[in-house]
Amino acid sequence: MKRQFVSIGDIQLHVRRAGEGPPVILLHPSPQSSAFSIPMVTRLAKNFTAIAVDTPGYGLSDPILGGYKGPALDDYLPPLVALLDSLGIEKAAFYGNATGAEIAHIFAAAHPERVAVCMLDTAGDVSDEFVDRLTDGYFPDTTPRRDGGHLLTHWDMVRSLHIFAPWHFTKKESRLPINMPPPEKIQTKLLDYLRAGANYADAYKPAFYTAKHHLISRVTVPATLTRWAGKPDLTEVDDLITAGLPDNFTVLEAGPTMDERLAVSEQYLIDHYLSSGTPAPPHPDQINTAAPRLQKMFLDVDGGQVMAQVCTAGSGRPILGLHDPAGSSNRLAGLLSPYIGKRRVIALDNPNSGESDNLLAPQDISTEAYARAAIAALDVMGVNEVDVIGRYSGGQVAMEMAAMRPGLVKHIVQAGVQIFTDEERKDMLENYTPSIAPRWDGGHLVTAWAIVRDMGLYWPWYNKTKGGVIQRDANLDPEFLDSRAQDLLKIGDSYQDAYAASFNYPMAERLAEIDVPCLLIDWPGAASYDRLVMAKNAAPNCDVADMPEDLGILPALLDPFFEQ
Repeated sequence: MKRQFVSIGDIQLHVRRAGEGPPVILLHPSPQSSAFSIPMVTRLAKNFTAIAVDTPGYGLSDPILGGYKGPALDDYLPPLVALLDSLGIEKAAFYGNATGAEIAHIFAAAHPERVAVCMLDTAGDVSDEFVDRLTDGYFPDTTPRRDGGHLLTHWDMVRSLHIFAPWHFTKKESRLPINMPPPEKIQTKLLDYLRAGANYADAYKPAFYTAKHHLISRVTVPATLTRWAGKPDLTEVDDLITAGLPDNFTVLEAGPTMDERLAVSEQYLIDHYLSSGTPAPPHPDQINTAAPRLQKMFLDVDGGQVMAQVCTAGSGRPILGLHDPAGSSNRLAGLLSPYIGKRRVIALDNPNSGESDNLLAPQDISTEAYARAAIAALDVMGVNEVDVIGRYSGGQVAMEMAAMRPGLVKHIVQAGVQIFTDEERKDMLENYTPSIAPRWDGGHLVTAWAIVRDMGLYWPWYNKTKGGVIQRDANLDPEFLDSRAQDLLKIGDSYQDAYAASFNYPMAERLAEIDVPCLLIDWPGAASYDRLVMAKNAAPNCDVADMPEDLGILPALLDPFFEQ
C-alpha cells in the first residue's frame, strides 16, 4: 500500500493505493481519513486497484478551493471528477462508509457515466426532524484556543463515540454495548479530527441530511446496500429497505464480525465487476512541477515512505529544509517561503515525525539515522547536491549528511544551534521530555499543549523562574500552538529519543571538523541566541549572523553565503 498525492488544479488530494486491476474508489466517514479504509484496501488489493481517498479538507487532502460553501455535499463532487480525470480512470466502482456513502450516492446520481458500481455501507433513511434533534449539540466549536481546551473537546467527542450513539445523547437507550478501545486507538482517530480542524463539520453535518430514501433512489447504476448485523442500531438501514429500493439495488446481508462485513462487498465486486472493469493505469506524478508553491509528495525509501513538501518551480541548486526534533516540514515554511518559485525547495519530515512512516524503532532514532533517511529521499528524487537550512537539530542532520556523502551538501545554514554544557545536557535529558503517551482521561493532551506553549515562554520550557524568561515577543497564537501540538502528538513518546539524540550530539566537535561552509544564525533575544557565541568559540571556521525579523529579506543574508 502506497500513500500518494494527486494534483487536481491548484489543490492536492491524498490517497492510499494498493493492488492492480479495475479501480475501486473508497470514501471514508467524517471527520476521519482514508486510514479508516485500510482494512478494505488490503482485501481488495488482491484483485483490484483500491484507491482510498481523503475527502477534501480531511486527512492530508487540501480543502476545496475557495472553501466549502454548502449546505449540501455537492461541493465534493467536482474534486471527485477531477480525481478520476487525473488518475486516467474513466469509470470506477465506488465504496463509501457513512459520509463516504452519502457522497458516493449523490456522485453516482450526478455522474452515472463514471460509476460502475455504487456500494453503500452505513447508509440509511433519516427524517429531517430526527437529524435536527441529532445535530443539536453534535458539532461543538473546536477552534484552537489559547488554553488548549479544544483538544479535550476533540477527545471527549472521539471517546464518547464508543459510549453513546449519537455521541452526545446520554439516555440509557443511546448507550452502546461495546468495549472502550485503548487510548492509543482513540488517539489515532483524534489526530484525524485535529487534521480536519475547526471545519471538521463541513462534510460531516450535511451527510446526515443526505441520508434520504428519495436521494438514494436516484441512483441508476448497479448499487448495493450493506446490512451489517454488527451495527448496534439497524433502524436507519431497515427504514431505507422498508421504504423500497429500485431494482438496481442489492441488499448485502453481513454477519456480525467486521470480516463478514467487508467480505460481502468484496465478493460482490468479484462477482459483478472484476471481469468487466478496465484496469486502472499507473499513478501519475504527484505534483505539478510548474506550480510556484509547496506541494506534498511521498517518497519510497527502504522500509516505507517519507513525506516531503517540494517546489520544483525554480532554478539553481535545491534548498533542503530539515526540521527540529519534535517538528515537521510545516515548521520550515517561514524559512523557505522567500525561495518558493526562485530556487527549487525540498522540506522533509524525519522518519517517525510529521506524516512520514515510523521507519525507526525508538532505540534506533539518531541524528545519523535521520541523515541516512534524508539522503535516501534525495536519491529517490535524483538530487545530488543541496544547500541546507536546518532548524536546530536539522543542522546536525545536515552535518552528518555531509560526512556520509561528500559533495552532497554544499552549504549549511543552522537556524538555532543545539550546543550545551555537560550540566545543561544532563538537566535536559532528565526533564525536557516527560511522557505524552495517550492516557484514558486525555490528560496527555494537556501536557503536550503546556510543553509547546511554554517552549515560547521559558528556556528550558520547564524552568519557570525569572532566569528562564525568554526576552522576545511570545507567539501564543492558538493556530500556531495547535500546529506544534499536532506535530508533538504525531511523534508521541519517540520525541524523547529525538531530543536525546540532539542533546547528545557532539556539536562542538562536529562544528570544528566540518569542511562544508556553515552559517549559524538566530533571532536576537531567542532562548538559543547565546549559543552562537559558544558555537563560534568552538568553531572559528563558521560564520555567525543575526536572523532578520522579516523573513522576506532572508535571501539578502543567505544568498551571498550560498554563492561562496
